[in-house]
Amino acid sequence: MLEAMARTSPKIPVWRFDTNRLRWSSEPPTPYSYSKPKVLKSLRVVSYNIWFDLQYQKTRFEHLCLILNHLKPHIICLQEMTIPVLQVLITQPWVQDQYVLSDVDGRTFAKTGKRYGVIMLLDKSLIVRQLSIFPFVTKQGRQLLFAQISIRSELFLVGTVHLESMPDKETFRSRQLQVCQTIFNRFAVTHPNVTCLLMGDFNFAPEWFENAKQMNILRNWADLWPAIHGTDDPGVTHKNYRFDRILFQSSRVIPKKMKIIGDKPIAQFSKEKISPIKILSNLFFRSTDPNTVNVYPSDHFGLMADFNIKHI
Repeated sequence: MLEAMARTSPKIPVWRFDTNRLRWSSEPPTPYSYSKPKVLKSLRVVSYNIWFDLQYQKTRFEHLCLILNHLKPHIICLQEMTIPVLQVLITQPWVQDQYVLSDVDGRTFAKTGKRYGVIMLLDKSLIVRQLSIFPFVTKQGRQLLFAQISIRSELFLVGTVHLESMPDKETFRSRQLQVCQTIFNRFAVTHPNVTCLLMGDFNFAPEWFENAKQMNILRNWADLWPAIHGTDDPGVTHKNYRFDRILFQSSRVIPKKMKIIGDKPIAQFSKEKISPIKILSNLFFRSTDPNTVNVYPSDHFGLMADFNIKHI
């Protein structure tokens, strides 16, 4: 059954903002539609569960935009994206100028429940070969969003996930990771030089009993946080647990650094050296939020990782 699911590969378009028509338009991924790629010496990726809750949503979204625009990642993977938040995100000038998107209206999200999903924002200079959605065995609408990206002679396989929630859903998470492993294996053999990245909210922690079982499914992957920071740094991202991870496989690309983002209350942002950007208002958001002294951009912290790609 898992093999059958992994063979199901609905290709999806990339979405680019048309500056002439002032609207987002879809197009099949193709290197010929992109401007001349930048000569990148490093690659920056971000993974962030942005929390679908309505509480302080307008203020949280504004500060999420500040963080992301300040960091300027080449690849942004967001989980718990809702349609209302997505509709505001695509109005942001920095998004329209810098990125192509995997979705602009929620069509890739599960059609049941709260209608949320995962999306990617990919720097316009990257050559996106293909975008696909692979379904999981799930009761919560979870799936793998998968991108194939070329940077010089290297094929980057990038996946983002929001695995099944709740401690008692270990079996679901195992099946979902098996699908991920099958997908990466299938595409990794098509190219001599491959780097694999799997990132998102895994919904299990390193200290949980299931961790050994789940990571055995991904036995050839490096869990970047302990690989870079060691096992003494817990790297907490959600309620005293490290649910959020960036996993990595490569023979030529070298991880440089990794850090947690969004780990300070919104009230402290004025003290940070982050340039303000114009945030467009939108009717989908509620009116101005009250005091945000102890409010964070999300109930998760995000992850940022930099990779040395000079040698590819």
